Amino acid sequence: LFMGEAAAKIDPRLGRLVSSEEAHMHIIKAGEAGLVHLIGRNKLDAVWLDTGPDEKLMTVCNCCPCCCLWKMLPDLGSHISGKITRMEGVEVTVSDGCVGCGTCIDACFVDAIKLVDGKAVISGECRGCGRCVETCPQKAITITIDPQSYSKTVDRIESSVDVR
Repeated sequence: LFMGEAAAKIDPRLGRLVSSEEAHMHIIKAGEAGLVHLIGRNKLDAVWLDTGPDEKLMTVCNCCPCCCLWKMLPDLGSHISGKITRMEGVEVTVSDGCVGCGTCIDACFVDAIKLVDGKAVISGECRGCGRCVETCPQKAITITIDPQSYSKTVDRIESSVDVR
């Protein structure tokens, strides 16, 4: 999904304008499919979409486990991987219901989960994508988002691009 003034310049053969409701439904379907949502400015998108380097373009990518950042991020240099951060106010916690099966470890695209004393431990490298939450068969991992932090993030994004 692309947002902002520059999105209107995208060639109609590559995409189409949608309502915010349709975009929201697309995000929900992508999440249900297990895709990881990333939002940001990707300079390459402005190039391949030919929207111009000075235009406002925000990308929402729904990364799959077979390619994209999911597979590349652990191998990228910190100058790139460090730009993919957990949203402020997102907390990922492991409950005592964890049985140490390791399913979450396989799901984590940044290698942020280790087993310690038979229980998953999530490191500071966690980007808060929620894949571990979705894949845990015991439902022992939860993700919470502080509403105030969420509102601040939306305000910050809206200051960069028109998301309506």
